[in-house]
Amino acid sequence: MARVSRAGRGAEPAVRFNHTLLQRARLDLDLTQEQVAASIGVDVRTYRRYESGAVNDPRLGFSVRSPSRRRIIERLGAELGLAEAELLVVEAEAEAEAALAADPAAEEAGAASQAAEAPAPAWRPLHAHTLQRARHFVGRAEILDRLAAWADGSPPRPRVIALLGIGGAGKTAIAERFLQGLGDAPRPGGVLVWSFYDDPRTEAFLDQAAAYFAPGAGASGPAAPRPQAAPGEQLARLKEALGQGPPHLLVLDGLETVQAEGGAGRAHGELHDALLRRLLCAIASGLGGARALVTSRFELADLSAWAEGGLATIRPEPLCEGDAASLLRRWGIRGDDGALGALLETTGGHALSVAVVGSYVGAFLGGDAGRLSAAQAAHLAEAEQDDVLARRLSSVLSAYARALPPGERDLLARLSVFPGGAGEEALLQLVRAGGEIAGAMAGWGAAELARGLARLERLGLVFAARPGERCYSTHPFVRQHFKSLLGVPPERVHAAGSAAPPPRLDEAPRRAPREREAVDAYEAILTELLGAGRAGEAYDIYALALGGFAHLGLKLGDMARGARILRAFAGGDDPRGMPASLPARVRASLAYDAGLYAGALGDLAFACACYEAHNEIAGALADPAPIATGLRTLAYTERLRGDLTGARRLLERSAEIAGGAAGSARRAADQVHAVRALALLAAVLHDLGEVDAAGERFARLRELGDAPVARRALWEAEHALALGRRDEAREATERNIAECRRRGWEGHVAHGHTLLGLALLDGGEGGDGDVASAEAHLVEARRWAAATGEVEVALRCHELAARIALAAGRLDDGARQALEGLHVAEACGFGPFRARLAVVAARCALARGAGAAASATALADSSVAWAGEDAWARADALHWAGVARAAAARGEERARGRELLAEAAALRARLRHPGAGASREALARLGG
Repeated sequence: MARVSRAGRGAEPAVRFNHTLLQRARLDLDLTQEQVAASIGVDVRTYRRYESGAVNDPRLGFSVRSPSRRRIIERLGAELGLAEAELLVVEAEAEAEAALAADPAAEEAGAASQAAEAPAPAWRPLHAHTLQRARHFVGRAEILDRLAAWADGSPPRPRVIALLGIGGAGKTAIAERFLQGLGDAPRPGGVLVWSFYDDPRTEAFLDQAAAYFAPGAGASGPAAPRPQAAPGEQLARLKEALGQGPPHLLVLDGLETVQAEGGAGRAHGELHDALLRRLLCAIASGLGGARALVTSRFELADLSAWAEGGLATIRPEPLCEGDAASLLRRWGIRGDDGALGALLETTGGHALSVAVVGSYVGAFLGGDAGRLSAAQAAHLAEAEQDDVLARRLSSVLSAYARALPPGERDLLARLSVFPGGAGEEALLQLVRAGGEIAGAMAGWGAAELARGLARLERLGLVFAARPGERCYSTHPFVRQHFKSLLGVPPERVHAAGSAAPPPRLDEAPRRAPREREAVDAYEAILTELLGAGRAGEAYDIYALALGGFAHLGLKLGDMARGARILRAFAGGDDPRGMPASLPARVRASLAYDAGLYAGALGDLAFACACYEAHNEIAGALADPAPIATGLRTLAYTERLRGDLTGARRLLERSAEIAGGAAGSARRAADQVHAVRALALLAAVLHDLGEVDAAGERFARLRELGDAPVARRALWEAEHALALGRRDEAREATERNIAECRRRGWEGHVAHGHTLLGLALLDGGEGGDGDVASAEAHLVEARRWAAATGEVEVALRCHELAARIALAAGRLDDGARQALEGLHVAEACGFGPFRARLAVVAARCALARGAGAAASATALADSSVAWAGEDAWARADALHWAGVARAAAARGEERARGRELLAEAAALRARLRHPGAGASREALARLGG
C-alpha cells in the first residue's frame, strides 16, 4: 500500500497505481510491453515505468493531476479491459494516521525494512559447454556491436536472434566472441551456454536450464539444483523462472542437430522436440526479460510467426578479402598480395576454410603461400557440390589428413567419435586397448598423447572443451571428416574410451528399467548398434530391454527420448526409412511407435505421416490386424486435429477390415480391433452431433460383451457427461481409473482425473459445483502432464484449471490458464481444444464486466470459427458469442447477438445439451 508521510497529514487520500494488475492483464492477453505501449501511444520506456511501479512515489503515492497521466490511465483501461478503480487504489488518510499513531516508529521501521531488502540476486554465467574459440578472430565488428547492444537493451527487441549459415561460416566463433565481451562477472540476469553439438538431448538441456534458472525452493538467485525432474515438469519450472522478469540469456549452439531437414511430415528447420519448441516460441513472444541467441544451419521454422518482431536472423557473410588476408597472416602466412589473393580464391571467404588453409600452409609449407602447388589450388577451387564451400573445406581437410603424422591423424579420428569431447584418460584407454582401436597411437604414453593434443590445438583442429578438465573436442565439420578415416567401427572406439562393457544382447532384463541412468545407457548402446548397421540387435534393445512404447511411453512418459530413438532407426525424419534389414512387421511397428511419441508430444501432422507410413508397410502383410490398428490410430489423431469427417471414414474402413477378418477367421484378436474401432467411431459421431447414433454404438459395444476400460470407457463417460448424466459419468470414470492404475496406464488415469474434475463442476452456465474436489483431481492429472509433456493431457488440464478458476471467481487465473492452453493448442494444431479454451477465456472476460466486453466478443467469435465440425464446441461458442454481443449497447450488435443465441438454442436443443435452457433464457431477454 502507498504510505502517507507525516508532512502529508491533512492532505487528500494517497493513491497507488496498481502495477501488478497491469502486468497480469498484459500477460493474460499475451501482449508484449512494446505492443501495449504502441496501442496507448507512449514509448516503451514510459510504459515500463507504469508496469514496474516506478510511477509510485515512495511518500506521496501516485498523482493523477497531470493530464498526460489521466490520458494514459484511460487508454490502459480501454485497451486492457480494466476499470480506473482497479488501476488506482485509494488508501484513506485516517487509516494511515491510525497506524502511525499506534506505532510512531512504523514509518521509520518501514523505510529501514525497505532499505534492508536484499538487492536483486547477481547471476554468474554458466557455461554448460565451452564454445569453440577461433584461434585467430578477425572482422565481424558490425555483428558483434549489434549483439552487444541487444544484450544490454531493456527490454530486448527482438527476443531471439538466430545466427544462420552453412557449417564453418563462423557462427559459433561469433557467439563465443560475443560471450567473451559479456565476461564472467555477475550480471542482473543469468547466462546459460549450451551446445547441442556436444549434447543433443533436449531433456538434458531442460534439466540444466531448470537447475540454473529455477533453483530449489527457498533459494535466492542461482543455487544448487533440485532433484532431477521429468522434462515436462522442467519446462514448466523453466518458463515460470524466465517469466519473472530478469534479463536472462540462453545461448544455444548447433540447433540444427535437433531440427528436421524437411519432408515426411516435417518442415525444414522444424524442431524435433515439442518442449524445446514451446520454450523458444514462448521466449520469442515475450517471456519476462528472457532472450536467446541461437546458431544453426537451418531456418527456425517454428518461430516464423515472430519474424517481424520477436525473431531476427543474422547471416554472417563470407570474410571480405581484407579480413581473410588478415586471418592468413595471423596464421603466419607470408607472401605478396598476389600470392595471398590466389590462396583466398580457394576458400571463397568461407571462415573455417580460410583458417584451415592458413593452418595447413603455416604448418606444412613453411608459411609460404607460393608453395601451394597449382594442382592443389586447382583441386580446391574446382570442387563442386550443392555446398561448394563445404566441399572445398573437405578437400583441404583431406590434404591435412595426408600431411599429418599417422599418430596425430588417428588421434583426431578417434577424438571425433566423442561429440561431447573426451578427456586425456579416456584417450589413454584407447591407446592401452592396442590393435586397431589404438591405430598409429599404439605404444604412446601420457607424454606423447599430451604432445599430440597440444600440436593439434595449435593447428586449430581441436580445442579445450571444458577448461581445467583437460577435455578436448573439435569442430563438427572437422569431426565428420576425420571420423570417416577411423577404419574401425566407431561404437568399438566409443566403448573402449568410455570403459563401457560390450553390449550383452543374449538376454533381456527381467523388467524394463525406470532409472534414467540405466535408460541412458541402453539408448547409448542402441545408437551405437544402429551406427554399426546392427539394426536387429538395436530393435531388441528397444523392444525388450526398454519395453518399447508400452514402457518407455505409457509408463515412464519419456516421449522425447522415444521419438529420438525412432528417428535414429529411420536415419532421419522419414518414418518410411526404417532399416530394410528388419522384417516388414518390425518396420511397421517402429513407424507406428514413432507416431505415438509424436502424437503425445503434440506433433500431430508428423504423427499422421508416421501412421500413414505404418499403413503402407502393413498393407503388404497377410495379417489385417496392423492395418486396422493403423487406420484407427490415424483417425484418433485426425479427431484431435478437428477433421471429424476424415476420422469417421478411417474408422468405418478399420471396422470393416477388422470385422471381415473376425467373421471369416473368427479370431478374438480381430474382434477386439473391431470393437475398438466401433468405440472411437461412437465418440466421433458424438462430436459430430449425431447423439443417438453415438449412443446406439456404445450400447452395441455392451451387447458384444466389451468391458469398458481405458479410452473406450473415457469416451462413453464423456458422452454421458455432455448429456448431463454426471453421476453416471463419475461412477464409470472412477472404476476406469482404478483399473487403469492397476495396469500401469498412467496416461489414461490422468485423462480420467480431468474428466472427474469437469463432472464435479456445475454442468449448467452458472454455479460453483464442488470446486475443492475438482482441484484435487486437477493436481492428480497434472502429475502426468508435467512428467511427460503429453500435450493432449496438458490441454485437458488447462481447460479444467480455467473452468475451476472461473467457478471460484479467480478470473485472472482462469483467463491465464485458458490463454496459455489456447497458445499450445494453436501451436500444435489441436483444433477443437482451441474452441473450448477460447470459450472459457471469453467467459472470464465477460465476468470482468463492460470493460472487457471487446475482448470477450473477439474470443467468442474466434471460438465459433475454430469449432469446425465439433457440434458441441460450436454450440457453446455460439451461445457465448451471443451473450457477449447481447451485453453491447449498440443495436446492430444486439441484433447479431439474437441471431447467434437463436442458432445456439436450436443446436443445443438438437444435441440435448444441458445448457439449452440457458440459451433460450438469454434469447428471451433480448426479445427473441
